[in-house]
Amino acid sequence: MLSGTLTRRLSTLGAVAALAAVPMAAPADAGTGPPGWRIAERSEEPSDIWLSKVVATGPRDAWAFGSMSSDHGPEPVARRWNGRSWTAVTLPAGLNRGISAADASGPRNVWAIGGSEPAGGEAFALRWDGRRWHVTGRWPAHSTIADVEALGPRDVWLFGDALIGPDSIGTWHFDGENWSQVETPIGHLQEASGVASDDVWAIGGSPVHWQGDLLARWDGRTWNEVSVPGLPREDDHWVTFTDIHAVSSHDVWIVGREIRRSGDDHTYAPFAVHFDGSTWQRITPPSHPGVQGLQTVTSDGRGGIWVKPERWDDEGVELLHYRDGRWTAPRLEHPEGLNARVSDVAAVPRSRLAWAVGGLHVPESGDGYWTIWKNHAPRR
Repeated sequence: MLSGTLTRRLSTLGAVAALAAVPMAAPADAGTGPPGWRIAERSEEPSDIWLSKVVATGPRDAWAFGSMSSDHGPEPVARRWNGRSWTAVTLPAGLNRGISAADASGPRNVWAIGGSEPAGGEAFALRWDGRRWHVTGRWPAHSTIADVEALGPRDVWLFGDALIGPDSIGTWHFDGENWSQVETPIGHLQEASGVASDDVWAIGGSPVHWQGDLLARWDGRTWNEVSVPGLPREDDHWVTFTDIHAVSSHDVWIVGREIRRSGDDHTYAPFAVHFDGSTWQRITPPSHPGVQGLQTVTSDGRGGIWVKPERWDDEGVELLHYRDGRWTAPRLEHPEGLNARVSDVAAVPRSRLAWAVGGLHVPESGDGYWTIWKNHAPRR
């Protein structure tokens, strides 16, 4: 992620202590913490476009990516913020995938990956060099790509979908000229967050970590498994990691879901842990109706995090914020009669602004409107 690229590595990993439970945080409150999210841009008419990813390199440069349904199948789409407005940007022709991952290390090194909808065509990697978009790599049509991590123009990681196991395309690295596959004997990696070229964190799964609770770290030469002590690993009680964000070597977040099974019944709860350089601590998210887990996590750029809950319905909280031991649930602006659904969030470097992308939809008809929200944090 961009924040990992712009943050200097503070130190090497300290000794990992036992997982410490943090007392239950105060329930999320919509009336405190950051202000609500306001609509910055949206389609005026129902649209076949859905925005799924957003990256920001500065106050006057951000990108929103997604997919558009067409007669030829899914096609990638992009919109760019120039400090004044969001405008559509043309991507290379002939690509039949939506954008499943995006990252940037700066305004001249923005990456967008077409790795979803494997029936659509070849998977691909796009790079913006400050002047134009061009294709840097392609993978077979059955491939699914889950994440990309851009640490610099000559240091980019790409991760296949670990959920498909042995058929995953695996882990790849770009050195500025060529893509090469990197062996990860510890398991299949899926989501990653980098602090430096020799400090990249990733989550995934393996036959040993069948639940999807594998944590790995790149030290500049190889991928090594990192232990997170105290996690439940029983047949009837386990956790699954869904996202990771490393602000620094002393500030790493993992989110997911905690699952308990009783016979044929399963119960789900949100799960989060934080690493402070020496100790892993369990951070208990608030309970909200319909929330089954936590889907994504990213820094707010001000010492806190934005978290997207995993919901199985259209009701309830859409985004959570955590800072200084307190959870809040800032509201999302949405017109009456439309439900809001956020896909991704990005904090803007050197700014109090954050962007969120997703869409608004009509529950009865399913009509959708691509949408971009902004959140402007007050001065502390």
